[in-house]
Amino acid sequence: MEDVKKGERLIPTPKWFIALRVLQIVIAVVVVGLAGWWIHGLYYDALGFAIFCGLFTWIIALYAILTEHTPACRRAYNTWAILALDGVMVVFWLAALGAVAHLRSTFTVDVQASCSSDGSAVNSGHCTVYNKRNDDDVVGVATDGALAVLSGIAGICAIVMLLFVATFAYVCHYFRLAYVGREGGGSDGGEAEKGAGATELNAGIPPQQQSQPLLHQQNQNGWAGQQQQQQQTGYPVYGQDTAYDPYAPQNTVYSPQHVGHPQQTYSH
Repeated sequence: MEDVKKGERLIPTPKWFIALRVLQIVIAVVVVGLAGWWIHGLYYDALGFAIFCGLFTWIIALYAILTEHTPACRRAYNTWAILALDGVMVVFWLAALGAVAHLRSTFTVDVQASCSSDGSAVNSGHCTVYNKRNDDDVVGVATDGALAVLSGIAGICAIVMLLFVATFAYVCHYFRLAYVGREGGGSDGGEAEKGAGATELNAGIPPQQQSQPLLHQQNQNGWAGQQQQQQQTGYPVYGQDTAYDPYAPQNTVYSPQHVGHPQQTYSH
């Protein structure tokens, strides 16, 4: 039971579960690549956070795969850690989805601009907007293709979030079954505890056993009264409210005068 409580008991997963972990890594690579392409020209915090989520996803997915399927890394496995990391990534990818979607919604003004790059790794684009009005607050410009990439990043963040929801739900469900199984007698120790509880429960006298002495006492009193009445009258007496006891002594007295043949009249 202690290994389940501490999270040291391994929760086995099928082969398709490994495919989910691999998909998490692959799709996170796509997010990092697309977001990296975007921030090369124009940096936004939402895209930087998406890259952070992608890098963190690699670490978590590799940790889950290696600690579960590699004997040399089995000592680092902990179910509580896997559940916590999967839960955190669900929240992180949901936040990245919302941030990128909000960023995409800010590009609503059509402008004409001329852009160039200075060769920097991040935020290298410089654009000159021609038809900007005085009341337009233009933070950045992007082509229709770049905006489509931004929308794709938001959608891919949703996919990775759903993958983490699936892995979290699977591990949580089977961890709960393991916890309940060990608590309810799934192991030898649990069977011993269950047996001890059953012995303790059966130590008291059940209600049907408590009522048997009273019934026997009533039977004895009834048979005693019947025997006394039988000795006085000479006839067997059977009570209607008493149970018949085949092992009780039968003191039936027969009188000759009461046992005879009916008188008959003969003619000749």
